[in-house]
Amino acid sequence: MDSLTQIVLGASVAEAALGKKIGNRAMIWGAIAGTIPDLDVLSNFFLSPIEALAFHRGITHSLVFEVVLGIIMGFTVKWLYAQHWHRWAGIIGWSLVATFVVGLLIYRLDFSWKSVLVAIFVLGLAIYIIFKRYFRSSYTTPEAHLTGWIWMFALALVTHPILDSFTTYGTQILLPFTDMRVAFNNIAVVDFFYTIPFLICVWIASRFDKNNIRRSQWNYAGLAISSLYMLLTIYNKIQVDHIFESSLDEAGVRYERYMTSPSLMTNILWSGVAETDTSYVFGSYSFFDTETRFLLHTIKKDRANLNDQLNSDSTLKTLRWFSDDYYIMERESDQKIKYYDLRFGAFKLSPEQPEKFMFNFDLEVDGDGNVILLGQNRNRKEMDVRKVMKVFIDRIAGI
Repeated sequence: MDSLTQIVLGASVAEAALGKKIGNRAMIWGAIAGTIPDLDVLSNFFLSPIEALAFHRGITHSLVFEVVLGIIMGFTVKWLYAQHWHRWAGIIGWSLVATFVVGLLIYRLDFSWKSVLVAIFVLGLAIYIIFKRYFRSSYTTPEAHLTGWIWMFALALVTHPILDSFTTYGTQILLPFTDMRVAFNNIAVVDFFYTIPFLICVWIASRFDKNNIRRSQWNYAGLAISSLYMLLTIYNKIQVDHIFESSLDEAGVRYERYMTSPSLMTNILWSGVAETDTSYVFGSYSFFDTETRFLLHTIKKDRANLNDQLNSDSTLKTLRWFSDDYYIMERESDQKIKYYDLRFGAFKLSPEQPEKFMFNFDLEVDGDGNVILLGQNRNRKEMDVRKVMKVFIDRIAGI
């Protein structure tokens, strides 16, 4: 799921594991551990787009990797706190993190001298606050057994890919034994109804002393509420699967397989896609719809005249693996091709427009006939965000 959710989950499970001994440090270390698997996105800087796509949610999301890393982090942090210079190590470490975050923001935003000066000021302020906290009079060195540190880090790390597995994107949690992408498709990668109550509970818990019973009560409340919501999404998926099957049967569709998934930011609006011999049948359904059925559409299995390369070209093989073979391709020119991943649903801004699948890749065929991935969802900047959100909210409200 999104980074904020993983930070909250990591902080909460770490608090449950070691919060009574080390207080808010458990939440901080848990938040850090909960973020580490998603640092695989840095591969975008040194891998090709297709390699980065395959690497994301790969080995860094493996359960084996998380357990091994949890042991290493437990030993390392326990050793660091035993050194007399650990405060300076903390200051340097957090300063580097602050520098990285500020640098990333400058990279993401439009570069200008004004933004650089603001960034330098923010960075200086952050380093000053870090220094003051490490040398405040109330500072104490956390004391916990090695097993406690290892258990805390392992929990914060392992829960990250487990949570990701409930989304549609797919997570390779069983590496190195298999590269199968596990996806239960019951919750979106961003779902505020999961994250916000969880965040509020964890934040309130952090305001209490480590020995105050209300601290653990609020933290466990956050874990309980988020877990109950997750169970609700699983129940919703079971219901939606039945509705999609009934809709296909009513339409006389003979399908080989199908899948359903929730839309971004909600568990109310769902999409479904079924594969037949020659086509895909897809549609959407909201729990607020007046009729309990999917509004279905059909699209042919367009392979853009690349049938001979589907099993030989490395880029196409990776994209097919990534999309679980739910895809179509459209030629925009002799060299340019659009690859649509059908798992994430379709969208249209007006009744007159055709349905367009939201998740897509831009491909190019070079002079030797090799397919090259140029980018992902590159037409997002052209979208009218306000109009998209209005149509999206109207669709959630039902038809």
